Amino acid sequence: MDLTAQLIRHVIETQKETIPKESIERAKLSILDTLASAIGGSDDQIAHFARRLGSLSGGKAECTVWVSGEKLPACLAVLVNATTARAIDFDDTYELCINGCHASAYNVPPALALAERDPSITGSELLIALATAMDLHMRLARSVTSHSLKTGRDNIVAVWGTTAVSTKLLRLDEEKTRNAFGIAYAHAAGEVQMYEEGAHTVALQQGLRARSGVESALSAMVGFNGPREPFFGKYGFYRAFEPSYDVDLLMEKLGEDYVNTEISFKAWPACRAMHPGIDGLKQLRDKHGFKGEDIVSLELGVNRLVAESYVVQPRDQKWNPKDPVVARFSLPYVISVAAQHGRVGINDFRPEAFEDPAVRRIMAVTKIEVDPEIDRTHGLHQNSPTAVTVKLRGGAEHFIRIDKPFGHPDNPASLADGMRKLKACAETSMLPFSDTQLESIGEFVEDLDRRPTLAPLFELLVGGK
Repeated sequence: MDLTAQLIRHVIETQKETIPKESIERAKLSILDTLASAIGGSDDQIAHFARRLGSLSGGKAECTVWVSGEKLPACLAVLVNATTARAIDFDDTYELCINGCHASAYNVPPALALAERDPSITGSELLIALATAMDLHMRLARSVTSHSLKTGRDNIVAVWGTTAVSTKLLRLDEEKTRNAFGIAYAHAAGEVQMYEEGAHTVALQQGLRARSGVESALSAMVGFNGPREPFFGKYGFYRAFEPSYDVDLLMEKLGEDYVNTEISFKAWPACRAMHPGIDGLKQLRDKHGFKGEDIVSLELGVNRLVAESYVVQPRDQKWNPKDPVVARFSLPYVISVAAQHGRVGINDFRPEAFEDPAVRRIMAVTKIEVDPEIDRTHGLHQNSPTAVTVKLRGGAEHFIRIDKPFGHPDNPASLADGMRKLKACAETSMLPFSDTQLESIGEFVEDLDRRPTLAPLFELLVGGK
């Protein structure tokens, strides 16, 4: 059997009995995390732009725009919800491959939209589709062995994750699923320049590729065909875009090991590359009891990849952020916020927060350098371990190195952590959510594998009641 057929049959044939329980449970956390991130980001400028874009087109009122409650055609609702879920960069991420990927917030919006479109889809069916699609998405991501910071290509494979979840929930047969994967190749895109410039497309590209997955599946459903070899053909994805790849990372233990369990939870609304530093600084503050005003200097040691990347360079932007997207990818800003406040929150990325004199003082004494040992052992890791050194007034100096911050698969979050995140995110929602409403969302997701339909969930996702 050819490899493409194996991937397609993996998507079609996976049943609950073949998926490890921990994969199903992690899919629940992915849903809760994506909803939390969208609710928390719903008042961000990017989310407002996304809803405005969605409202420009007419069409059948099929699916709910989370928080605001408008009804849009499924593909447009997916575009808006997936973009909003990435707006504040709080959604979980897969950091164990060379380039990482935001698999949950790509795949959850299409899954929920199709379940709203078709109330016969059960909670168990949705979880199976989500675990399977995320497994494929993450396998494709980790198979790429060239670093995006060197090639400029970013996570092009995401469109096949969103296509997989869509084909499975639309219950397409093998031929139509193969056509959908071929059609998705026409939608595939991804670039790093958006990170370099701090552009809104960091979030919008996620919405576009989530929508593309649904559109690819629907296109195949109505009869369109696509190339049968989108991955390994003469001009397929790997030859045309990523000729440096490891097929074993794609195919090994396919159908046995579901890698969606390896996705990392974010405790802070900023690029995951910053989380080791935030965790380290918080641990030092908690242990030694110092405050921001006590800090004389702050030094971070990372690998060269991070030191020369868009979270540190260009220096004039990263040490003086003026835009929320730039700030979310500014290691000196985020670490200075953590040093001053002992945490990093959604409101720290509002424009007025950038002028906080206490944070700016710490930024001015913050250095980020290459740590030779970290670079030797973790030179290819986009989310580098981080060594944190804090010097205080009076001469005290404290040091810690963090390799696996909270949320890492080896330091994992629970569904209860996801619930706490949901409640925290609701504090910055565009429209209010009651405690009862939030608890009901959490209970619905926790019990999702026993729900005969998802219909009751969508009313809970509208704020302001």
